[in-house]
Amino acid sequence: MLSKLTDISNNYEPIPEEMGTRILKIIWNSLGDPLSQTVKQVHLIFDLFLDIQSSLHFGEGSERIKSFLQKITSDLLRLGSGIKGRYVPLALLTKRLGAKTIMDMSPDLLFDTVQAYVDDDVCCATTTFLKCFLECLRDECWNCNGIEEGYTVYRQHCLPPFLHGLASGISKLRSNLNSYALPVLLEVDVDSIFHMLAYISVGFIGEENVLSYHELSCTNVELGVEQQVAILVSLVKVCRSLALIEGDIDLWDASEPLQTNVMLRTDSVNLYALFSIKGIKVKVHVEWLVLALRHADELLRVDAAESLFLNPKTSSIPSYLELTLLKETVPLNMRSCSTGFQMKWTSLFRKFFARVRTALERQLKQGSWQPFMDCNNSGAYSDNGTEEYVIKRAENLFSFMRWLSCFLFFSCYPSAPYKRKIMAMDLLLIMLNVWSITLTSQDKNGSLSPESSLYPYSKGITLPDSTLLLVGSIIDSWDRLRESSFRILLYFPTPLPGISSKDMVQKVINWAKKLVCSTRVRESDAGALTLRLLFRKYVLEQGWILRASADAVCFQSQSELVNVDSQIIESKPPVVEYIKSLIEWLNASVEEGEGNLYEACKNSFVHGVLLTLRYTFEELDWNSDAVLSSISEMRRALEKLLELLVRITSLALWVVSADAWYLADMDEMADDDVYLMDEMEVVRPSEDEGNSSKHVQVQDSRPSEQIVMVGCWLAMKEVSLLLGTIIRKIPLPGYSYSDSKSEDPCPDASMLIIPNAMLDLQQLEQIGNHFLEVLLKMKHNGAIDKTRVGFTALCNRLLCSNDLRLCKLPEIWLEQLMERTIAKGQVVDDLLRRSAGIPAAFIALFLSEPDGAPKKLLPRALRWLIDVANSSLIYLVDAKSMNGNSCELSSTNPDQEPDSAKLYGVNVMEKTSKIRDEGVIPTVHAFNVLRAAFNDTNLATDTSGFAAEALIVSIRSFSSPYWEVRNSACLAYTALVRRMIGFLNLQKRESVRRALTGLEFFHRYPSLHPFLYNELNVATDALGDATSGCSESNLSKVVHPSLCPVLILLSRLKPSTIASERGDGLDPFIFMPFIRRCSTQSNLRVRVLASRALTGLVSNEKLPTVLLNIGSELPCMESQIAASSFPSSLLNPSNGTVCTNYNSIHGMLLQLCSLLDANCRNLADFTKKEKILGDLFQVLVKRSWIASPKMCPCPILNCSFIRVLDHMLSIAQTGHVSENFFPIRSLLWKLCTECLDVADSFGVSYYDPTVAELRGQAIISYFSCVLQASKDGMEEVLQKTQAHLLLDLKLLNLPGTRETFVAVEERLVSSLSDSSYEVRLATLKWLLKFLKSAESFSDVHQSSSAIGIIQRWSKPNLQETMVKLLDSEKYHRCKYYILRILFTWNLQQFQKLGNQNSADITYVGNLDDDSMSQFWGKLLSLYNITRHKKSREALICCMALCVKKFSSLLTSSVLSYMEEKTSKSCESCQLERSAHLYESITHFVNLIKEHSSSSEPVSKRNAAAESIIASGLLEQAELIGSCVLSNEIPAGLSGSCFEPKEAVNMYGHQLLEIWFTCIMLLEDEDDGIRQWLALNVQKCFSSTVGVPMQVEKVIELSFGFLTRKLTIIMKRSY
Repeated sequence: MLSKLTDISNNYEPIPEEMGTRILKIIWNSLGDPLSQTVKQVHLIFDLFLDIQSSLHFGEGSERIKSFLQKITSDLLRLGSGIKGRYVPLALLTKRLGAKTIMDMSPDLLFDTVQAYVDDDVCCATTTFLKCFLECLRDECWNCNGIEEGYTVYRQHCLPPFLHGLASGISKLRSNLNSYALPVLLEVDVDSIFHMLAYISVGFIGEENVLSYHELSCTNVELGVEQQVAILVSLVKVCRSLALIEGDIDLWDASEPLQTNVMLRTDSVNLYALFSIKGIKVKVHVEWLVLALRHADELLRVDAAESLFLNPKTSSIPSYLELTLLKETVPLNMRSCSTGFQMKWTSLFRKFFARVRTALERQLKQGSWQPFMDCNNSGAYSDNGTEEYVIKRAENLFSFMRWLSCFLFFSCYPSAPYKRKIMAMDLLLIMLNVWSITLTSQDKNGSLSPESSLYPYSKGITLPDSTLLLVGSIIDSWDRLRESSFRILLYFPTPLPGISSKDMVQKVINWAKKLVCSTRVRESDAGALTLRLLFRKYVLEQGWILRASADAVCFQSQSELVNVDSQIIESKPPVVEYIKSLIEWLNASVEEGEGNLYEACKNSFVHGVLLTLRYTFEELDWNSDAVLSSISEMRRALEKLLELLVRITSLALWVVSADAWYLADMDEMADDDVYLMDEMEVVRPSEDEGNSSKHVQVQDSRPSEQIVMVGCWLAMKEVSLLLGTIIRKIPLPGYSYSDSKSEDPCPDASMLIIPNAMLDLQQLEQIGNHFLEVLLKMKHNGAIDKTRVGFTALCNRLLCSNDLRLCKLPEIWLEQLMERTIAKGQVVDDLLRRSAGIPAAFIALFLSEPDGAPKKLLPRALRWLIDVANSSLIYLVDAKSMNGNSCELSSTNPDQEPDSAKLYGVNVMEKTSKIRDEGVIPTVHAFNVLRAAFNDTNLATDTSGFAAEALIVSIRSFSSPYWEVRNSACLAYTALVRRMIGFLNLQKRESVRRALTGLEFFHRYPSLHPFLYNELNVATDALGDATSGCSESNLSKVVHPSLCPVLILLSRLKPSTIASERGDGLDPFIFMPFIRRCSTQSNLRVRVLASRALTGLVSNEKLPTVLLNIGSELPCMESQIAASSFPSSLLNPSNGTVCTNYNSIHGMLLQLCSLLDANCRNLADFTKKEKILGDLFQVLVKRSWIASPKMCPCPILNCSFIRVLDHMLSIAQTGHVSENFFPIRSLLWKLCTECLDVADSFGVSYYDPTVAELRGQAIISYFSCVLQASKDGMEEVLQKTQAHLLLDLKLLNLPGTRETFVAVEERLVSSLSDSSYEVRLATLKWLLKFLKSAESFSDVHQSSSAIGIIQRWSKPNLQETMVKLLDSEKYHRCKYYILRILFTWNLQQFQKLGNQNSADITYVGNLDDDSMSQFWGKLLSLYNITRHKKSREALICCMALCVKKFSSLLTSSVLSYMEEKTSKSCESCQLERSAHLYESITHFVNLIKEHSSSSEPVSKRNAAAESIIASGLLEQAELIGSCVLSNEIPAGLSGSCFEPKEAVNMYGHQLLEIWFTCIMLLEDEDDGIRQWLALNVQKCFSSTVGVPMQVEKVIELSFGFLTRKLTIIMKRSY
């Protein structure tokens, strides 16, 4: 090609069109590569390719190259907005074509781009394109219209999409727009901020700042307050981050609030906040800022707080408004709903505290303000000419910090909720990290240093009572609270206030020791933390000598301790003395265990002491003077400690090892019945009395065995963790390269070079051997995991050492581990717990290798493990022959064994049954290790090179005759598939979004392609033999063992956007013939797996061809008539030969379903999708006889064909208007109608599940023609924008469909009472979803449409029909949906009551008294006899509907009595009616209180919350509260005792009860219940606007509402 570049003859093209297309395909295929470097190189190549093409065709004019670029752009635009790889190429094309040209090709490009920000993965790429596009568009508008007019045109194009995205209500989209898009938008056009502010009705101060913002008037969208608040918060936050806001946000007129100490009324609508942007003063409602800080959306609250309380200019003092809002915001956000909010909130305050400290220090250094140490000394500052306004702001800020410190501390009260307490402690820790709570001696004497003068704490925080309160919090039941309390106390003065005397310290030590010896892990951890605190505060910082074992406390320093006998000063370092005392305590516990292990375990054995030692070593600095000055004593202490740990291991390891078969394990105590040791096994007595006595002994011994087991596994866990803690920090022996010249230095040389080394080579080797021994013997997973952590720490320290002898130890242990793995004589018992500690030992060695250094242990071990796993396949044939010979030998003389040897034979058989051939047990070990290695995320990069080979071995091992090998291979296969492809979404039956395509997978793992090809070839050959002559009884033997795992692997792949190059040996489409052959298999499961496996092999380019080929292979019969005499085969219409059986047809239909649902549905190109549906429909129309029960008497085939058409209909309904929608719907409607009468076609008298499945699918598809009501489809419809929704509604009402919907009402009524349970259930499900979506189209549809027909039928008939079905229905699932339909229907009608609700609608609200009583009685009786949980919850909700009417009637009766005080008393019938209403309401309230209990399941509490809102009782308090006459609640409930004057008080009491229950649910532990209930409860408050508020504010408003309305019940007398 290069030689012909200069040849200009014969129209030579250096890059022909075919080559250019191939280059583009390679580029498109590489855009989705997971490696960012590869993607960057591809972007450079694409840019270079465009330059080359432009240069080559420059002489021919610009039209050709422009057409070439537009074609590429069109292809990219059709990919869809969610494709990450399209944005950078689009940016490169924008520079060449221009922004307007691209907008002409896709007018909604900016809207789609903004919507793409909802996906985190595409944000960076989208921002790159957006910046380039906006700059080009702005420049083009300037060139065409001039600067001023150009900005106007530019903003008309750009601003509406961004404002629409900010106001969309999608929290994730708004947050990403704030982080990525808005900064770019303001960078290109900073003045657009004023136009966006004006769009949400934000005012500007001053005539010179009043601008004209008519450019955005074209949007014609009325924004609600919630949308205005969201846009305002986003704009202010971005302006803050870009430093566009000058100064702080303060009140418009701040003079009046500053003169008073009364807190600002932030709920006042007359207050405005003022801030300045580029010299222009902006005025916003303070109410909007308050609503943002109270918003239910956590991200919006955080954004609002960041925009108000943070400032890039950290030296600025927060304004009075900012501090006031912050003071109101902090208490409302102490109980965070999510961990994400808690992290953002603490990060916000970390920045805020840094800002406060910087601002106050600046004022302090300038001398303009001096803080006061006491609140009473408020005039301590001096004014050196600085404005009083600045001084006042500094005082306000300092006072606020003191208030905040007190508030956070008081929030840690003992009974505080966990969320409140942990938030307070986190914020307090951040504050303590910024400002020290400890005052120096100089500060205490009154002379303050500049830094110490900024002391924002009150004296009460460091009082003895406060300290003891935090010490008591160490025993909290939550781990985080205990740890936080400990961390807070570390900042307190030393010695701790209140624990400064010898006696008090001794009391704390004794208290901590009792906790350490507790059998509860929580209490022992609290005691260990307390001793850790004492060690840190008194031993390390104060130098006190504490002895935990001898109960001794000494104030003297180590140089003043005198020996009375010898009168010689002894040097006793406090650190060593404390550690020695803990070791003595441990020695005493070990001796107690050696004497009586059971009694020792009842007292926690050694777990608490070991935990205390671990915490002590975590606090110890081995390079400190306290340790270096006493190295020899520390070495002796460690030597003693190691000796004790060995003794503990000898005591406890056997209990949790392989020898203790019959002891209970912590994970299985609840499942096992009897636990006995091997030594306790005795000969079974023959008498029944002996059996019963032994059973009693076994039951009595079980608790003691559990106690021993718990004590021992806790001990082993702590032994491993303690050794790991010591190893991580202790100085190890090493060499200096300048001194050590010989290759084999003497053993003691290291100790000479590093004199502070605490352990020698022999001790380190002993510790490693101990870890390895424990891992290989122990069978408790929890203890194994902790031992692995310690072993990892040891190996990591050794591998990082410069001593070659230490570096070789892990290699030696790896060799020992390999020898143990393949040791001879292993039995099945060695495989317990997935090989128990063997995988953990390998993983510890793998994880210990230092990062950044070449890996040695992992590649060597993985290669060896794969070889071990692969070696068993070599001897597979020999194993089978040996098994055959053994079977022959065992069957020669079966009756020759004498009776006396039968018992011995049983014991021998029990032992021999656990023996396997050589190599089997090591193979299982190898697979278990491989599974653990590939499951570990930390090893993902290092193990990726072995994944393909390991997967091959795993699939081959499915053919093993041993169940153990197959099981372990299956587990390893699962781990490999997850690591190579990703997790599977079980609900959507698809892999994660980042899953590999078939093309990417086989190019990443090329060795898998030939292997899978060969496996499929062999497996499908066996299937061919099966179909030719194998009997059904041997069918399971015919399916090749590797077929299913191969199909599952292929089904996890994602379809590629482009096809492979011609001749590509790694093309996944090569497997297509094998997968298609699987459709002929009579095994249904194989056909299903084959259909799923097909989706990842077919690229989007080949999808139309494959679909048409599969559809064309379906048998086509002329005149839609089939030969009824061929039940198992079909005739070819052309030549009359038998061509296809039912299994083959079913397999092809399954493949069509999979390709349509997985491939065609996800196509981004709507034009291509439309063409595929049209062509496929023309093919399937000629094969529609398959769905006709009269022509094809096979319900499975009928159902599959209906499902194919249903997929096509749902695809045609999504997106743009499809011209194929009506033909598909017409055919589907016709076929479904025929299938619903399938009972007449088959004429069977017995129950046929295939017929039931067919009729169930038919009714689903039938009503899908009216409205797509499948689960996913309905969610898609409800989540669409209003424009798309109206488009769908117009699509359903186009003319020409009236005749089709004539029988829809009759079909609905007949299906509701159909004899088939499947039909009734499907109809009820669809009807419920129809009602939920009815509000979206109730005013749009005409009465002639199917939706209008159903709506017209529902108004007078739905209530009565559902009540009748409730009596006749026997299945609880159908009853549940009937009740939900009743609830949804009536709730909608009650909500329309204030609007237009015609009288012909039948619902609970317009039933007469008799009908209402019957309905209420029916619900009560059903509730009493129903045991189905979901049905009972639905019944409670339906009861709420009745109570809604009861409450309105009773309220009317009460109010009428209040208006007629002077008239005569009510009639007796009216009294009885009111008494009945009150009794029903009381029963409902009691029922709700019962279901709202915290001990009830979440679903019941959710139903109670839903019922409270539906009952309308909360709103009645507004009317009844002012009518309450007395605080006395009479006991009378009905009859003559129900006096009219008492009705108000009794009714008001029940309303108060339901309000208290509602508030209790607002405090529920389930965040979903709290947030949903708060959203609905706030509607009861007339003062609130339509902005959802956070739960805490709703609780506050609820108490305020009750205080105003119902307090009189308790306080006022008649």
